Amino acid sequence: IAHLIQNQYSARFNVHQGSCSGILSARILHYHREESLLNQKSISQVLVMDNGNSDGEQEALPPASQLVSDLVATLPGVAKDHADAKVDDDMLRDFAEFMYSQYGGKMNKLCPKSFDTAGDVYEMLALPISSLTG
Repeated sequence: IAHLIQNQYSARFNVHQGSCSGILSARILHYHREESLLNQKSISQVLVMDNGNSDGEQEALPPASQLVSDLVATLPGVAKDHADAKVDDDMLRDFAEFMYSQYGGKMNKLCPKSFDTAGDVYEMLALPISSLTG
């Protein structure tokens, strides 16, 4: 799903693929967080590496979307948000409509959580990075 959305975003807005990943990956993970919880826990474990304390108990893992966003924030030259790619809200709404009308069925086959409307796609795309903590 990420590859499909990122390719279309790249083509529409002339944004480098690496930046598309930087802008979109954490948001896509967040949208599907409940339906792909076990897979996302695995991602979190890998990104945290040392998630235990000295007496062997495991601490709660941060969400995979937050860890991916934190990782992207350290990458030089990679856009981190839509504004960095000069994509405004109207452009994002049009893109969400396009993705839903052209690829809604395909996206729903690839996703553990369906998109019922173009508004669902927009909400995922427009999610503020600051809200990825849970």
